[in-house]
Amino acid sequence: MPRRAIATVGTLIVTAALAACGGSSSPSAGTQSTSSTASGVSSATVALRHVPTGDATLAYDATAKALTVEIRLTGLAPSSVHPAHIHSGLCEKQGAVLYGLNNVQADAKGVADSVTSVPNIKEGAIPNGTWYINVHNGPALTPDAQFEPIVCGDVANPDKGTHQLVKLQNGPTPVASPPSSPDQTASGTANLSIEGGALKVVVTATGLKPSSSHAMHIHMGSCESQGAVVHGLPALTADANGNATLTTTVSGISSIPVGAWYLNIHRDTMIGLGQTDFDPILCGDIGGSSGY
Repeated sequence: MPRRAIATVGTLIVTAALAACGGSSSPSAGTQSTSSTASGVSSATVALRHVPTGDATLAYDATAKALTVEIRLTGLAPSSVHPAHIHSGLCEKQGAVLYGLNNVQADAKGVADSVTSVPNIKEGAIPNGTWYINVHNGPALTPDAQFEPIVCGDVANPDKGTHQLVKLQNGPTPVASPPSSPDQTASGTANLSIEGGALKVVVTATGLKPSSSHAMHIHMGSCESQGAVVHGLPALTADANGNATLTTTVSGISSIPVGAWYLNIHRDTMIGLGQTDFDPILCGDIGGSSGY
């Protein structure tokens, strides 16, 4: 049922939007650092992971036949709005909307926590393997670019419990039919090193839309505690197969601060107010942080 499309939202670069970029609640980003200096490290290898990610908690009240759903996401566009639903089926084989959920509203740092009470659950319980939760690009469901699912999670309840935790993410398996855009399944690595009083950055990524270009920045903070841009980097451009490699340098840097930076790659080069285009599709913490 869900559809896939890619569209631009505008060409206005919004300073407030750039002040906070993507995050994730997935396992560690895999940052590794070597060769410490007095004030930081001289090199770091960073795994770039898909964002946004998060989870949903379902709590069923058998007496009232009501369901409470809490959705928590990080790595969204700042102050963005996202429709969400419980559907029949699975993320790989999607079906109709069963229950509407409150919109997922991100704060200024791209973090969202939305709670919905759903009455009259006709199934009489949390089912096993017949529901999934879908969060859309937003802020509406039209045009197609706003309809596109950005995270999805299957609801499993083999033990017939009244509380279930559902991981919300996008990954190698398409979550929409037809699939989400290739950018939503991207992955990559960034290697940073101090060479001759400058920061050398080498980024590789796969799974991007063929021949697409993506804004890229180093920010203050981490993927889960986001901050302002500290170093703008050239756009990352994919080849015809959706692979990209970029090597660039930032002068006047003598060390990489420990746990103070993260690198973010956006879906587009034109950064607008909403999730579309701004969408931070890849993120990784730099310089010895614990990851995200």
